[in-house]
Amino acid sequence: MVILPRLIEPVLDHALTSAPVVVLEGGRATGKSTICDALIAERGWAPRLDLSDRPTLEVLRLDPDRFLLAQPTPCVIDEAQLEPELTVWVKRVVDRRRQPGQFLLTGSARLGRHALGGSDPLAGRAIRLRLSSMTQRELDGLGSDFIDRAFGPGWEPARLATMAPSARRPWLGGLPGVSGVLGSALAPSWEREIATYVESVIPLGAAGTRADLGRLLRTFRYLAADSGQVLNAARAASELGMQAATVRGHVELLEAAFLMTRIEAHRPAEHRVLTAHPRIIASDPGLAAWAARAWAAPPSAVLLGSLTETVVAHDLIADADAALERIVVRHWRDRRNHKKIDLLLVHPDGRLVAVEVKASSSTGPADTSGLRAFVAEAGDACVRGIVVYEGDAVIDLTPSGGPSMVAVPRTLL
Repeated sequence: MVILPRLIEPVLDHALTSAPVVVLEGGRATGKSTICDALIAERGWAPRLDLSDRPTLEVLRLDPDRFLLAQPTPCVIDEAQLEPELTVWVKRVVDRRRQPGQFLLTGSARLGRHALGGSDPLAGRAIRLRLSSMTQRELDGLGSDFIDRAFGPGWEPARLATMAPSARRPWLGGLPGVSGVLGSALAPSWEREIATYVESVIPLGAAGTRADLGRLLRTFRYLAADSGQVLNAARAASELGMQAATVRGHVELLEAAFLMTRIEAHRPAEHRVLTAHPRIIASDPGLAAWAARAWAAPPSAVLLGSLTETVVAHDLIADADAALERIVVRHWRDRRNHKKIDLLLVHPDGRLVAVEVKASSSTGPADTSGLRAFVAEAGDACVRGIVVYEGDAVIDLTPSGGPSMVAVPRTLL
């Protein structure tokens, strides 16, 4: 069995040497257990504890402190979301011995952020990492330094053109266990497997709530079918026949189950009239394609644009999550000028990289109007503008006297 390298592995390794607890969260079947098993085999750690194994969970609950203190470190605990009190128990143990790398917890739903009187028990003790489904470059066994290049040197068109491109794939997504994903060909069972995946994952986010799972599934399919839309809870509620508060609650539950990802709006100048609404994308491009039934017929231009933006957003978020520095992905819209930036990379030091996504195989200066509007707003903080498109050539679109603007093929992302 060939195990493809994941972008997050270096930052995971760094986190294990920095914090007592590392929490690796992400959707079901994105590869969390595979990463842990590879670490265990490589470094000779004790086998992971799987809380989906009922006897293991029952023994843990009998005397949590004694059980956890007796484990060799690092102690890898899989499916940690199955015990709501686990993060409180782990807090007590690491507070007795404050050395790094004591626990590696994985979860297919958000772990214990409100388990201690509404606060996170592991605050100040843990580094939380998110594992996305596989990016296009990960599926091809390729690394990615896109984020590093975007903020640093190496962005000259001639150097970018030397990068190895990833393959062009149908809209199957990056869940490695779903038929066709690793083979890049639509399998007859793909649609059924994606539907089964969604139906099995939705309860993870709604655990402990009274949410109607049928209505939650309707909300997910409505949002994922137009992945990348700016969330308007009132409009969504009207079209779904629900209350706006219900839709907002559903979005939170879908985020908790790692089925949807929120991209917040960016405001470089608070006095300007900017949208405060987040964009909502499906956490995996295959989920968006399934929700929109893109496999049934060639996608329309609108759907093609939505799916292309979802792939780019998904891969950029995965790249940002794998960066040692905390890179945040946002979006920007100016309602007064009707200008927008699809995606915005925000560096901790305030530098910004603006990204526009085009589903076309050709591009030119006309596609930089949003980038130029954003540069006028953000000034020197914006170090670079990027147009990601479906062509094959790296094209310099830098305006006279302005910051670097380059069009790059999506396969170089």
